[in-house]
Amino acid sequence: MGLEMLSSMFGGLGTGSLSVPNRSNEPPEQLYATQLSQLQEMGFFDTQENIRALTATSGNVHAAVERLLGNSGGQ
Repeated sequence: MGLEMLSSMFGGLGTGSLSVPNRSNEPPEQLYATQLSQLQEMGFFDTQENIRALTATSGNVHAAVERLLGNSGGQ
């Protein structure tokens, strides 16, 4: 439970600041292309879910992995 709480806290911090200016210039598929490749290499193949996690964490792969693991465990 503590991990989910931390993930949501960090995710909330990133969405309002760093990702907004970047998203207006490029679609997330291009903006996070490197991070998406890294997630796929780790076994996360749901591109839309990966994009949501990366957007929420401003492209932080480590935080996105924690978020993805938290989401899959709760369902």
